[in-house]
Amino acid sequence: MDILDKFFKKYSYKFDKGYPDMNNEQDVFLLESLLSKVINENFKLLKEEDTENGIDILKKELNLTDEDFIKLSSVRYKLLVPRSERYNYIEKITKLPGFSYDVNVPGSSIGGIKYNNTTFLLKPSGAQGRASSGTGNEDIIVNEINKYIEEGAINIIFNAPNKNLTINNVKEVIPVGYDVAGGKKADIIIKANKDYPISIKQDNAGFWESSDTRYKSLVLTLSKKIANGDFAPELVFQPFTDKLGNQKEGINTMYNEITKTKVSGIIVTDLPTNDENEIIFGSDKATIIYRSYSPSDFELKENTLYIKVSKILENISDVEEFDLEPVLNIRHDSTRASTGGLRATVQPKNKLYSDDQLTGNKIELSYNDIIS
Repeated sequence: MDILDKFFKKYSYKFDKGYPDMNNEQDVFLLESLLSKVINENFKLLKEEDTENGIDILKKELNLTDEDFIKLSSVRYKLLVPRSERYNYIEKITKLPGFSYDVNVPGSSIGGIKYNNTTFLLKPSGAQGRASSGTGNEDIIVNEINKYIEEGAINIIFNAPNKNLTINNVKEVIPVGYDVAGGKKADIIIKANKDYPISIKQDNAGFWESSDTRYKSLVLTLSKKIANGDFAPELVFQPFTDKLGNQKEGINTMYNEITKTKVSGIIVTDLPTNDENEIIFGSDKATIIYRSYSPSDFELKENTLYIKVSKILENISDVEEFDLEPVLNIRHDSTRASTGGLRATVQPKNKLYSDDQLTGNKIELSYNDIIS
């Protein structure tokens, strides 16, 4: 009995004649539906079998256990390995048949491993939660630079299309972690004849900072003015209603009564110059370097380590060259009762504008219009 015979025997009771009449639209529709269901179920089983095979191979070849895998979906797992050894694991895994590395896989700062239909995100063991968020890229560069220093690197040249940054007589590089006291922005410190504070950003970085503290007074003033009708009818408040239709006391939704649409953000582009410098470079005057790092970005030639990066920002002119000027985006947040449902973030201009036109249902207000 072939596979079609098995199929029709299993589902014959669903058809009036015991088989699909191809001249009957209802029978044809039912047949298509059944075939789609069977195909999807079998495809799902094949994908899950791929995943199980991939896990079995990794456990066997790398001496891993079930505890090293955290299931996110049937074809997506976290693979927990020591933070400082993630690139070593990537190199080992990509040597195994059927496995490949994709630096652009979302969900991990260093990308992930592909095995047929399955994705494994490399995450640091023992640091799931906030401690693992946002520090992966910094860990890579710290580990790689220190590794090459041990191999004889004395000088470092960060090579970007817009400029180079050369640091001579490098002794070590250390991570800063979450030390942002006093408005510091550096993620790592390269120690040479002097300290070089470096802020590391991934290529797709979409935020300069969360500015709840810096602009709390501004947001409170804006919230009161909207509530008072100062910007009506283009900008008013409506009570916030969740998906179940419940209102949350003290939380509002921004609304445009002219277009009858929700306002997704209040955009403030004319921030004080001092604010812009502090937001970008910080009190420690960090150099900003963009890159989502992979092993091929590091090359040691004699005693100089060359690091390929996407762009280097050392001053406001560099920032303007890439349309990355800090723009305040005040948007809805149902957890911010103290400000009536508003929160402040600062984003690069190119994330909010396209061809100098605002994207989405946003409204521009000047800094002075809000505070005056």
